[in-house]
Order: sequence, then C-alpha cells, then structure tokens
Amino acid sequence: MKKRNVLLLLFLSAMLVTNGCGKEENQLDAASGNIEGEAEDGQQENGSLKTEDVAETAKEAESSSTEKNEDAASESTYTWQEITVTLPETWQGKYVIDEGDDGFCIYQKASYDIQKGAGYLCGFSREKEWLNYGVGETALAYTDDGTLYYLMKPTDFACATEEGECAAEYQAMEEQVDEIADTVQIELAGIHFDAEKYMIPVSSTIPLTKDVLLNMTDNELWIARNEIYARHGRGFNNDYLQRWFDACSWYEKTSEADAFDDAVLSQIEKDNLNVIREAEENYAKEHPYPKEYRTGEVIEEDISGDGAVEKISYDVIEKNDGDYDCILTINGTAYDLNKYEPIITPVTDVFYVTDIIEWEEGLEIAVLDEGPSCDYVTYFYRYEDGKLKYIGCVGGFPFKEQNSGRNGFSGQNSICGTVRMDLVETCYLDGYWWFDEYEDKLVYHEDGEHHYQPNTAHQLLMDLPVWDTLGNKKTVIPAGQDIYFLRSDMKEWIYVRAKDGTEGYIQVKDGEVLNLNTPAESVFTDLYFFD
Repeated sequence: MKKRNVLLLLFLSAMLVTNGCGKEENQLDAASGNIEGEAEDGQQENGSLKTEDVAETAKEAESSSTEKNEDAASESTYTWQEITVTLPETWQGKYVIDEGDDGFCIYQKASYDIQKGAGYLCGFSREKEWLNYGVGETALAYTDDGTLYYLMKPTDFACATEEGECAAEYQAMEEQVDEIADTVQIELAGIHFDAEKYMIPVSSTIPLTKDVLLNMTDNELWIARNEIYARHGRGFNNDYLQRWFDACSWYEKTSEADAFDDAVLSQIEKDNLNVIREAEENYAKEHPYPKEYRTGEVIEEDISGDGAVEKISYDVIEKNDGDYDCILTINGTAYDLNKYEPIITPVTDVFYVTDIIEWEEGLEIAVLDEGPSCDYVTYFYRYEDGKLKYIGCVGGFPFKEQNSGRNGFSGQNSICGTVRMDLVETCYLDGYWWFDEYEDKLVYHEDGEHHYQPNTAHQLLMDLPVWDTLGNKKTVIPAGQDIYFLRSDMKEWIYVRAKDGTEGYIQVKDGEVLNLNTPAESVFTDLYFFD
C-alpha cells in the first residue's frame, strides 16, 4: 500500500474514533439543539479529552448551544468560534454537528442516528501545521503566522446504509459540501483565502518536516521548492515553471533567475528548501523509473519480472523513402515495432524503460514518435513469456527530459500525457491514461475536467462575466487584464483566471464565448490555431 493511502486511512480512522474533527465528544444536533454527550470515560487517544464531568455541565452547555442552534435553524448559518458557514435551507433538520477544540464536523442525522459517527459529510478544522494527508483535505485559508483552516471531506460513501431514502439524502447533501465551503467566513485579522493558489501556502512561515512531504509527488515537490523563490519575484529559466508561476495571481517577476539574491530568504525558507530537496532525492531513490537509455546501446533490465535480466537494444534506421525501421531487440530476437503500430517520425536518440504499476513485477519499453504536425505519441510494450506485446499509447512525451522537467508517471497505475484541444485555440491539456489489468492495455480517461499545460496569457479585450459553476453567474473580469486558461471539459466549458485572481467559467460554442455572445477572437488576444 502506498504511503499516501496509509496516512489517509490512519487519518480517517482517527476521525471516526473521535466522531469528527473535534476533541470533545459532545454531539450537537443543529436542528434540535440537543447535546448527546456520548464520550467514553477516560478516553484520551487520538486527541480526545476526558469527559467525566459532561453530565454536570450538560445543562449549562445546553442553554448556550440551544440558542446558537436556534439561530442556525432560522438563518441557515453555523458559527464555531471564528468560523462561520452557511448551510443550505434543505439541510434543516437533517444534520448533526460535532464540535471540538480545533473545529467541527457535520454529519447526516439519519445515518448518525443509525450508527454513531456514520453519515460524515465534512469538517472544518483550524491547525497550526500544514496537513498533507492527500485526498479529502483542502486548505481554505491561512494566516501570516502559519495557522491554517481546512475543509475535510470523506473519501468514501459514509452513509450508514447504501440503499433507500437515507442514501439518496446523503448523496444529495454531500454534493452540496463545496457550496458550503464557498461560504466560509473567518473573523480574524490577516486571513488569506488564496491557499489553493499555492502548493504549500505556509512554506515561508512555518518549518516543514519530511513526514508532511511523504504524500507529495516529485512534480509537486519541484513546484513547492521553487514556490519559495517565486514568492520573492524570482524568474525561472525553465519555461514550464515560469508559465506556472505567471498564472498565479500572487506572483510578480522582479528579477531574472541568474540575478536573484538568496539573501532575501529567511532562515525558515532556507531550512524548508533543504527539507524539500531531501524529499525530492528520496522520491527519486524510491521511484527509479522511468529510465532514459540511448538508442543503439545494449542495456540490461528485468522487464519480464521473472528475476532474470533481459538484454535490450532499440535501433532507428532511416530508409531511402523517408520512412523508418524501428527495431527493438530482446535477448537476440528482433521485433519490428511498425508491425504493432506505425511510427511516423520516431525520436532517434533515446528510448525508455518504465514502471507503470510499481507494486507489480515487470517493466515496459517506451518509444517516442513526434508524429505528424508535432502531435507527439509514446508507445508502450510489455515482454512476457518470451513474447512482446503492444499495450497502447499515450499522447505527448511524459518524461522529465522531454517535458521541461515534469514527470508524467504517478506510480499509481496511471500516466499523465497530453491531449490536443481546439475549442478557442489550439492548445494542449493534461490527459490521463490508466493501465487496465483485466484488458492488459492502457485506457484513456475521458471524463472530468482536464488541466491546461501552463501557457502564455491572453489579454482581455472587453469586460467578461464569468460563472462560479456551470451556468451560475459570479462576477465580471474587467477588460485589460491578462487571462489564463486553467482547465476545461474539452467540450464547451473553460475555467479561466485573471491576473488579479478572479476565476470562473466561460462557455464556448462554435468559436463564440456565450457569456458575451461574442466571437472568442474579439474577447481574447493572441488566439492561434495549428494545422
């Protein structure tokens, strides 16, 4: 099991033991104002407090809690210390709130009544450290002294029953959690609500440890390390990094990379740079693949996974007619790769050995094709039982050496490549392929939104209304700003960000921005289409 999954399971288990994010186990039914007070005597593990005196204090707590929850019922708001959230009107009478020292959690009442701790919908937590459990937690805000505020969401269906009205109600409530997160108000001086625009929002204010970096990929660590420099306006020679930070509303380039003075860094920042570098080195040791090899050389790798190495070479030979022979030789047997899938314009100097499924034996051979019109493709092959098998291809070249330092291999059964889109201009977005072990081939994941590869800005030629969700108007971005395209469903919706940080969706059909009923070239500058 991956470290990310282990930490996540431990975290969720702790939440269930404590019945939520809080350390006091007094369950507040926000619809009725009742205090259940069901903490176990003497329980102190996982941050829970001893509650032997709950019975004596219940009446006093009930008075203040009832008043607070009556207000919540009428105004659809709930306040815990400095945090206030607005709850949907449809939730009235359907939820239970569990308060703690560091925040509160919200449960579906119907599930909670069936099984204590079930029906977990979300939690809001205040922490003095940066949490990095992985899936399920989102930093909402932070302060200059390093205090962070988190939204916690379940990573699985937490309803007490998977059938009937209870499950349907839970699912409907769970789908509204993000709307609640958007309403969060924190009454605190110096609060910042742009945490999602950083890889690690507090890397300049609090010390990091190697443990909190365990769940991060090499790409995330790479961005996080350079983020420390970017806060001080440093420029970057790497195009990917420069475009990444250009699209961040907080970033303003004030010096070239070679002219940057490290003296502006604080001791915390210098220490954190060292911690992140060490984490990158450890990641590289634990994930030795993909490995780049030169064409024409004979290498030794156990690609079959049987414990014995194979002797492998890859040769690209240009023929008189301009075509190429692409020959992969394994243990003396030559395979013409064009018989598996035609390779149009092969990369002639390198090939790769990869490890798509790290927890299984066996490796893959990957060869690169620049294709027609620079539509790059990577082809993958497996060698099993003395036979070569073609398992599919991925758009783009998902290798650090070919991709401005970015690694497309997650080590979790998937590859991040590129897909081409021509919705408002020709551009490339992240595409994801996963290895289907039953079909024994790579499968493209079409659903959901795809992130743009960092690109240059387009200037906005007119005021642009954008929507917070698909079709719901949010705000207007004034003309003259630089606009960055962030992600798209590749059908009609694009999520954009202005340099001032304003974000939202635009809808595009047949080259027209429907938010304005205006052709895209009249809304944005520098739109280009490739053949």
